[in-house]
Amino acid sequence: IELDEEEDDDEFNEQNDADIAQMTQAYQTQLDSFDAAAVITRVSAEERDALVAEVMRLMLFSQYRDGAPVLRADVSKLISSVSSARGLTSWIVAQAQVKFMSIFGYEMKELSRATAKKTGAARHNLDADPPKVYVLKSALPAAARQRWVDRSEDHAARGFCMTVCALVHMSGGTLPEDRLWQHLEAMGLRRDDEAHPKLGDAKAALARLIKKRYLIREKLHGATNEAGGDAYGVTLAERAKDE
Repeated sequence: IELDEEEDDDEFNEQNDADIAQMTQAYQTQLDSFDAAAVITRVSAEERDALVAEVMRLMLFSQYRDGAPVLRADVSKLISSVSSARGLTSWIVAQAQVKFMSIFGYEMKELSRATAKKTGAARHNLDADPPKVYVLKSALPAAARQRWVDRSEDHAARGFCMTVCALVHMSGGTLPEDRLWQHLEAMGLRRDDEAHPKLGDAKAALARLIKKRYLIREKLHGATNEAGGDAYGVTLAERAKDE
């Protein structure tokens, strides 16, 4: 029996390595498509490595601070603050993407930041290209993450995220916040609960989903909440749509 388990582990590890190698190669191909010669004349190898390290540090810090995506504009600003050379962002990001995959097994994925639907005068910016953001995602298959990475203490937060996103999706993509809390309270999670045994402060748990860009919270024009004040609704943001 022990031999069979060892053989299963070998097959499991080989499949994981193959999957990560394939994703790494895809990012390497993207990096190879750049005109490196034009960039190398502007930055030394040491400066390039330093810039890549700074970008990776920014991504890791954001991931473990609050999980919020990093705006491409912030990445560009960081690179400009370290190097006087211009036009390096795409090349440095491509370098970082390869290193994240090959070293950490993380995908530094680019997403288009989702925006809530606008009406009336607020529609004037809809034609503009949405800003780009970067998130870190584990490249391990689900079975491998469950076996080696996932922590049992994170299951409640993950389940809460999936439940909320599912409720919004089943409501057509937009759900008034009061209605969302009605659904959650029917499941046993009260809006005023500040000491839930698994999630802690219920309102803070929802706010984290907005911060991490699973949800967008926006004022509902012409509507009021149960208390007679401004009503808000939530829609799915880019991370919910991607994952």
